Amino acid sequence: MEKPVRIILYGNSLFLQGISRSLEAAPWLGVVHVQPGIPDAGLPDDVSGACLLVFDVQEAPPELMPALFKEIPHLGLLALDPESDRLLVLSSQVANARTTGDLMEVIRSYGDGSQRT
Repeated sequence: MEKPVRIILYGNSLFLQGISRSLEAAPWLGVVHVQPGIPDAGLPDDVSGACLLVFDVQEAPPELMPALFKEIPHLGLLALDPESDRLLVLSSQVANARTTGDLMEVIRSYGDGSQRT
């Protein structure tokens, strides 16, 4: 039986290695490990169906997020920062912004919470 929620652990930092066993033990969670490789190589086929990519912010290359948002727009990104005990959830939600007014509307919608999940 396939686990209902699939996530990707991107990287091989000691921090990710440490939490991977706990994540893999969750019966409802399917974990796929992806090691950083050649830039522009894309993600392997076995990540299809994943809803979230978890990575160590200290290890990830700066171009990772824009590339993933482009390649897999539905994928949520969860950046873990073990040095500050913080978790940052990034979204690839898209909004039209042809004018400054459009930009202000997007900012306003985030400010009032209507864009948050």
